[in-house]
Order: sequence, then C-alpha cells, then structure tokens
Amino acid sequence: MKRLIFPLLVSCLLCEGAEAHLDRSPSVARSLATGSAFVSVADDASALFVNPAGVVLAAPLACYLEYAEPAGIREARESRLALAAGSGKTYCGLGWYRLDAKDESDNLLIVSVARRLIEGTQGSFLAIGASAAAGSMSRDQSIGGHRDTWSKMTGDAGVIVKPLSVISLAYSIGNLRDAHPDGSAGDASWRRVQRWGASYFWEDRVILSFAEEHRAGRTTIHYGLRVKTAAPVELMAGFSDAHVTGGAHWTGKRCAATIAFASDDARQVTWTGAFEIRMGRGTNGEGP
Repeated sequence: MKRLIFPLLVSCLLCEGAEAHLDRSPSVARSLATGSAFVSVADDASALFVNPAGVVLAAPLACYLEYAEPAGIREARESRLALAAGSGKTYCGLGWYRLDAKDESDNLLIVSVARRLIEGTQGSFLAIGASAAAGSMSRDQSIGGHRDTWSKMTGDAGVIVKPLSVISLAYSIGNLRDAHPDGSAGDASWRRVQRWGASYFWEDRVILSFAEEHRAGRTTIHYGLRVKTAAPVELMAGFSDAHVTGGAHWTGKRCAATIAFASDDARQVTWTGAFEIRMGRGTNGEGP
C-alpha cells in the first residue's frame, strides 16, 4: 500500500491540471454548516472533497449522498457521491461531483487513498491522504451558439495530526498551479487552493474550529462551532467572510443525515441536504 500512496502524493505535486474539486465542490454539507472550517475535523466519506487524510476517520464501509441548489447560480444543482472503505490504518475513497446550471456543467471523479502513519495514546494520531482526479467543464457560449468543453487531470493531498485528544491540526492543498480553460470558455478557471486549520474538542460535546484558506491571491478566515445535544443531534454554526452558516447533523445506528444553510452577499440562502450509510464503527466514534 505504501507503494500506492507515494505515487499518488507525487502526482499531486507534478500533475498539470485544475484545482482539485472545482471552485465550488469543497462545500460539503457539514463544511458549509460550520463556515467551511472543516479541514481539521473532516471525519466521514465526504472528507475526500475537503481533506483526503480525513477518510481514515470514516466507517469501514460508508456511502455518502448530497444534493444542493446553490443560491446565486441560475438553475443550478449540485450533486455529490462518495464511497469509503478500509480497515486498520488504510482507507480508500471514490468520489463524484457534478454541477448542472443553465449554461454550464462540471464533473469531477476522484480516487483517494489515506493512511494512518502514527497512532499514540488517548486518540492521538498522524494521517496523510492523497487524491487523483479527472475533471471536465462544458459551457455554452453566447457568441456563435456553440458549447466549449475542456478537461484536466489533477490531484490534491492533505494531512491531519492530533497531538492531544483535545487538539486537531490539518493542512490540505489542491494542485500546485492554476488551470484555465482552453479556447473561449470565458472567465472560468479551476484554481489552486490551500487550507490549514485547527480544532479544539471540549469534553466530546463542543468543537471549536478555525481555518484559513488561500485561493487566487485571496485569503479568507473561517470559524465553526459544533455542539452535541443529549439527543443524537449535533447543532452547527459558522461565520466566514461576513456570511452566516448553520445546520444540524443527526446520527443513527447505521446512518446519518445533515441539513445545512449558508447566506451570500445578496442575502440569498443555499440549502444543502446529505445522507450517509455506514457499516461498522469509524475511528471518529460514530457508527454501530
């Protein structure tokens, strides 16, 4: 397995292509609800969209489904599907992302591998992950009435370290270079993005998260809060770039569901719903 992980990590550094996961797709439901401060607490199958190292925290077998209609994009629909499987220290993931809009469609297929390198006492660990991805974009042009299509190969990598049971630190990177469409696909581009973050866990009930994201010469700060109630429900809230977010996450014996919302500059609200089926108990403590 080490022979497989190393080439994937190298491909993330050398491949010529687009930013992993397009410009919109890192906003999976729980990330959206916590102000995008998710890089250091990504712990289910959706982690491969944000930080592939987090896949090692998923259940031994998990299937993740998500649907959203993002505000501000005309007639847009987003879909995500992720599968995670593994045992012991090594996990693999497969993900698919699609955006359908009035004049544009994006697709991304992701293959991910994550491994827990070090395990210490009281839940401390070090994990790395890497993804290889193939993406495509198709866009209608107002001039000439034709449709431009382009595709790229890309990859990303991430690391999560938990030195203490109450602290989690993480870093992820999507590609090393920006990628722009060939031809006349307008101002569309898939950009390199870097995220780092930290989380504090208080008595396994409250999680405070902070993340910083660098994209296209712009830095944004993200804050997130998760509070577990007496029922199997976790309340979430976040703040990022003057946008307020929130949601709720319900956990059952073999499944989990999330509903999340986020506001934008035009005071429109994006709602997202996600559902996960799990077999076995993940190292994040969730599952039967």
